[in-house]
Amino acid sequence: MLLAFPLVAQQTVTGTVTSDDGESLIGVNIIEKGTSNGVLTDLDGKYSIKVEEGASLVFSYTGYETQEVAIGNQTKIDLKMSAGVNL
Repeated sequence: MLLAFPLVAQQTVTGTVTSDDGESLIGVNIIEKGTSNGVLTDLDGKYSIKVEEGASLVFSYTGYETQEVAIGNQTKIDLKMSAGVNL
């Protein structure tokens, strides 16, 4: 007996998150939009996450503006976060 499962293409996205002044941000929350799939940046601001093709990533960090990035066919996304006005 064969079972049919829809095939969802996945890709791994890696990168580094920094502040406006180039400092690595530790513990930035990165979530695949619309899912509970997420990771945090490491001590060097680096991350790696496996997501469905065509997904968007939402980057959030206390004191900084939340940013959403459409992945498209990118496998490396380096992001510079701007300090927010409201904490």
